[in-house]
Amino acid sequence: MMEEEEGAEEQQRFSYRQRLKAAVHYTVGCLCEEVASDKDMPFSKQTIAAISEVTFRQCENFAKDLEMFARHAKRSTINTEDVKLLARRSNSLATLLVLSNFPELNTKSSGRQLDLNL
Repeated sequence: MMEEEEGAEEQQRFSYRQRLKAAVHYTVGCLCEEVASDKDMPFSKQTIAAISEVTFRQCENFAKDLEMFARHAKRSTINTEDVKLLARRSNSLATLLVLSNFPELNTKSSGRQLDLNL
């Protein structure tokens, strides 16, 4: 019986992951269509799929890094300080955050947090 519960839980996680991947793929497809119409240069389905896969994997890496930053600070929540640390790894991301004028990222503690126990 325990194996059945573990199997059902694993199937549920797999299904959730597939739904997330589908959502990323859909969003990337919409963005590619928008760029294609602006630049008059279409994207192949294979290109959209590749961009989607890379995007999904990068988001997974970001999530793992954010979780590790929070755990290293002995917290169970991800906060803006963790996002700042993550952004420091990428010059373009750090620049985007500064240029986007996210005031909550420019303060020491904004109170905005993401719970790791989802």
